[in-house]
Amino acid sequence: MEQRSRLVILREHLDKMLAVYVVISIVIGYILGINYSKWVMANSGLINELMMASIFIMIFPMMLMLNLSGLVKAFKSWKMLVIVLLMNFGWGPLMAVLLGNLFLSDPLLRLGVFLAWLVPCSSMSIGYVGLMRGNIEAATALVAITFIVGIPIIPLFAGWYGSVYHLSVSMSLLIITIVEIIIIPLIIGVALHQYMIKKMGVEKFKRISPLFPSITTIGMFLIVFLIFLGHAVLVSTHFTQVIGIFYTAMIYGTISLIFMTFLLKYLKFDYWDSMAMIFPSIGKNEATAIAIASTAFSPFVAIPPAIFPIFQIIFLVTYIKLRPRIAHFYGIKTRDVEFKEIHIQNITGGK
Repeated sequence: MEQRSRLVILREHLDKMLAVYVVISIVIGYILGINYSKWVMANSGLINELMMASIFIMIFPMMLMLNLSGLVKAFKSWKMLVIVLLMNFGWGPLMAVLLGNLFLSDPLLRLGVFLAWLVPCSSMSIGYVGLMRGNIEAATALVAITFIVGIPIIPLFAGWYGSVYHLSVSMSLLIITIVEIIIIPLIIGVALHQYMIKKMGVEKFKRISPLFPSITTIGMFLIVFLIFLGHAVLVSTHFTQVIGIFYTAMIYGTISLIFMTFLLKYLKFDYWDSMAMIFPSIGKNEATAIAIASTAFSPFVAIPPAIFPIFQIIFLVTYIKLRPRIAHFYGIKTRDVEFKEIHIQNITGGK
């Protein structure tokens, strides 16, 4: 129990302080990169090797925790699934094209924005749904199927983007990258997941499971630091472009949350199912975007997805703070949200 509580405390602390630690990683990496630019240039190979190690640290624990058992349930909730897929692979890329063209002139940074909003939703979205007292079972299923669907869509859409904007996008390299950082870790992760449950038992695996998202988050901090360490000089010469990335993030988060909230109310979804759709639609898996951008393109392309977690956490947490008003907007009282959660826990035995 003590071990579990420490792991949970660590995970909750990293989730709560995500934006702060990302800022710290950016600032330290940038300052060191500017002041030790000669060392950075002389050791670029070492930095690239460390980035690849960080990518593995980010990706593999995520695959180890991916819950594929909800795939069938997701297909049963086909209306919810269609909306989440359209938001992830329609709305996100469309907003990336519009806002990227509006605020950014550098084509590589615009590609980074496109990849950042093309990647599927993050498993952290399930935690946000829980905080909103939403339908966690539906959210888990939606996250799982969206991740699987994203595997073939990412190279197809990235290839299309490159052809439209005359960027050199190697489809073979992109597919190899998807295989190396998503498919292979996914296969190994699912197999290891089943093996660990068989050897340890479900309860013991649950006790150590909070460690895995914490490792992923720490890996993301490390790779964000390395990106800005290795490209500090380039960032300093493109500083106005970095400001443009801030604008795209603020507008995307604000418009997306407002749009989804009103759309789902108009479509007559209840509060609980709406929360299960909103967070998997808007909470992107920037760790995957960073990994793809750094490996298939260049770390400079990874700068937008490295910056976006700062704003993503701010927008989503702000939305959670507005839970009583949002519940009221959907026609229910906050205590009714709490009552339904308690009622469900009593029926399921708190599971």
